[in-house]
Amino acid sequence: MMDIRVRTERLEIAPLTLEEIEALLAGDGGRLRELTGVLFPRPASPPPYMTDPLPAVRERLRARPAEAPWWNWLMFERETSRAVGSVSFGGPPDQAGAVLIGYAVYEQFEGHGYATEAVKAMIGWAFQQSGVKHVRTLAPVWNTPALRVAENVGMRPVASDEDDDVGEVLVYAVSAPASVGSA
Repeated sequence: MMDIRVRTERLEIAPLTLEEIEALLAGDGGRLRELTGVLFPRPASPPPYMTDPLPAVRERLRARPAEAPWWNWLMFERETSRAVGSVSFGGPPDQAGAVLIGYAVYEQFEGHGYATEAVKAMIGWAFQQSGVKHVRTLAPVWNTPALRVAENVGMRPVASDEDDDVGEVLVYAVSAPASVGSA
């Protein structure tokens, strides 16, 4: 894993490298364990909703490996080293200083506050990075847990949009505190 780590009360969160993403896509639990030191559910597979974007992330990291922190992060329990899920950014900040964040938890870890804990920590990490002024997420109106996580980490709905696959989505956002990034 990369040297970058974010720690919370119960979790450790680390960016996935190209090699780790390749092992995850291949379902190679042994290789994942060797690379990350983390125990993945069997059979080894990406957390829900993360399977589809991972091949594109893999290609992006092949071209720009240094961008790994702006893509998928693995969250795992500090005490047990069990993979809990993933927090993902949608790439480096755009020209307006906005980044997109997404999150997914393996089914057996749902409902325990892990997503809220991880997303809150990763928003804090993002605001420490140069140029980040806003963090946004998209949540389908029917996905109550995702909406709750966004609200619990201080995000507020700022717009809605229509997605061909999931229907109406709410756009949530939070802005950097005034003290962040100011001299």
